Amino acid sequence: MNWSKVKLIFGRELRDQLRDRRTLFTVVILPLVLYPLLGMSLIQMTQFMREHPTKIWVVGVENLPQQPALIEGGQIAEQWVGEAGQELMELQFSSENDEEFQLLVQQFKDTPQQHGSDLVDQLIQKQMALRDVDLAVFIPKKIEIDQDSGTGTKSGVYVFTNSASDKSKIAFERFSAILQFWQKSIFNDMLEAQDISVESTTPIQVAAADVAGKTEKRAAAWSKILPLAIMIWCLTGAFYPAVDLCAGEKERGTFETLLSSPAHRSDIAYGKLFTVMTFSIATAVLNLISMGVTGLFVMSRLASMGDMVGGMPAMGPPPVASIFWLLLALLPVSALFSAMSLAAAAFARSSKEGQYYLVPLIMICMPLMMLPMLPAAKLEMGTSLIPITGLMLLLRGLIEGNYQQVFQFGGPVVAVTLVCCWFSIRWVVNQFNSETVLFRASERFGVGLWVKQIMRERDEMPSIGHAILCAVLILVIKFFVGFAMQMPTSWFHFAKQTTIVLVVSVALPAIMMALVLTTRAGKALRLRMCRLPVAAAAILMAIMLHPLVMWGSALVMRIYPPSGDLMGMQHVMTNVMADAPSMLAVLCVFALAPAITEELAFRGFILSGLESMRKRWAAILLSALFFGAAHAVIQQSIITFVVGAVLGVIAVQTRSLIPCILFHATHNGLSVVLTQTKFESGPISLLAMPGQEGFQYAIIPGIVMATVGLALIVWFLKLHPEDEGKTWDRLPEWVRRFIVKAQPAKAA
Repeated sequence: MNWSKVKLIFGRELRDQLRDRRTLFTVVILPLVLYPLLGMSLIQMTQFMREHPTKIWVVGVENLPQQPALIEGGQIAEQWVGEAGQELMELQFSSENDEEFQLLVQQFKDTPQQHGSDLVDQLIQKQMALRDVDLAVFIPKKIEIDQDSGTGTKSGVYVFTNSASDKSKIAFERFSAILQFWQKSIFNDMLEAQDISVESTTPIQVAAADVAGKTEKRAAAWSKILPLAIMIWCLTGAFYPAVDLCAGEKERGTFETLLSSPAHRSDIAYGKLFTVMTFSIATAVLNLISMGVTGLFVMSRLASMGDMVGGMPAMGPPPVASIFWLLLALLPVSALFSAMSLAAAAFARSSKEGQYYLVPLIMICMPLMMLPMLPAAKLEMGTSLIPITGLMLLLRGLIEGNYQQVFQFGGPVVAVTLVCCWFSIRWVVNQFNSETVLFRASERFGVGLWVKQIMRERDEMPSIGHAILCAVLILVIKFFVGFAMQMPTSWFHFAKQTTIVLVVSVALPAIMMALVLTTRAGKALRLRMCRLPVAAAAILMAIMLHPLVMWGSALVMRIYPPSGDLMGMQHVMTNVMADAPSMLAVLCVFALAPAITEELAFRGFILSGLESMRKRWAAILLSALFFGAAHAVIQQSIITFVVGAVLGVIAVQTRSLIPCILFHATHNGLSVVLTQTKFESGPISLLAMPGQEGFQYAIIPGIVMATVGLALIVWFLKLHPEDEGKTWDRLPEWVRRFIVKAQPAKAA
């Protein structure tokens, strides 16, 4: 990379963007004007935030006791609510002689369930609607309290509310608090009449105190707001300049002129990337400044209007140290989002198409941004390895001053963030080095034209789009089919459901797409024979790598502890497997069926299509990523991704699916056998760690086996792919005839 050329391109792109009035308005003018306008609107809207009186209909007020009085002078007694509280409740009364009261009393007598019955509720609801009240209070019988004996009538006060109305729920909360104070006063009077101290009824005094200081409270509040604001504005601030620098230049016809300059494609990519990062950082900083100043002003005004808006406290400015941490995090965050936006914009044909890509980026990033906002989210080893989420939790801990926790998991967060930035930047450079990406021609789209194009332009191997479409289709079908499946009640029920899910949602889409979208389905699915030493090496490698996989699974379980639902599901599966007719049946369902169906899809059709990228490792890792995503449990997905990468190496180096199926079946079968069988003696017992519940590999034998397995991976990496001409000839005759007949004829 030539830094002088990168600097020239950066200056050129920066000047072009500063001349663009739309960019200046979005980056500079909008944040400085938007938040003050929103603050003014919020202050103007405080009149709608005032507490309004609630209307309460009281039936049978004569039945209330005289002392202590709940209602005096047509209002709630001042001793329960105060003078201000009396103004928030408007009371309407009905006496015993009213027709509504008599009808309600009759309903209470005739209805077995009384309060809460359908007849009473319908009658009360009708009367509340006619009287336009928010709450109904019904006292059907005289409440008499004998202060000397400390007893009272069992008749009570019935409160009817309408949970579909917010005003009714507010009225219920207010009146319920009043009733609690009133009942407590009656109870205390009864205790005094019996010469019983009030303290004796509560032998244990519970006192709660908030030990957090004002600075800590302010830091905790800002720690949830500032990291989220940084992420959102870095993403939005990077996307629109990126679209204009790539898709916009394609429309203006200046992109070809830049590409014909002496600068390398990587220099152009880095120059544009630094320009987008500049606008991303500027947008985030200006928005934070404007939002902070406006927020402090609005909060202080609302705090001074506390009586009008329900007593809103002032939050105060953020801690000074938080500004430093946010500015430090701006560089990797802006680099990550700028690279993602620039790569998406380079793929777009026009500015309009580029703007459509903002929604998928937000849909991918928003769950990662919202996860730290959950109350139970905290920075630990598991969350520190999640991109964006770990960085937000790290910033949250730094703003709150939890330096001990931050320094404990800060290393993994920084490492993951830098790795994501590196991959994103490499993605941008690869996009600029690809002619097919930069000069994608605009095309008309129609279902009929698309189908005709597919049938006319079929090739021997699937394309990248076909592979990604197949992977997405498998994930979607498996998601909905999984919901349709019921909890297994027996072994045969479980075996049938598992087989149906694997065939319908995994194998069938890959086979159908291979038959329809390619001219040689056998080659697309890697249906070719392999040499016997290669097959034996695949089986041996699955056995030798098994200790490493089990140790990795234990590590993943420690980082991401399984939930209670997962443990319950494992218990159900253990009971179902115990009901299996034989170990052979278990191996067929858990080892053989997944090996055949999943390898046909992920190492067959999907990996064959991804290989058209001409990047072997990118295809292997991407297919392994889809393979891991097909397993819904996150703990299983992580270790499955690693196993999928090993299987991808075997598939690419041998050009055959046979060793992949053998490796997959051996690996799954070994896991089932070791977990379902107790080896107290024999050769396998020498590999087990003594005194442990369940089978666990001993350290020394496990290391030896893992070393042999890694050596076999190196052997496969040095293996030259076999002659592809044997692919078709080594298939049985009846298989070749079936494939030829099943495929549609290629259009002329």
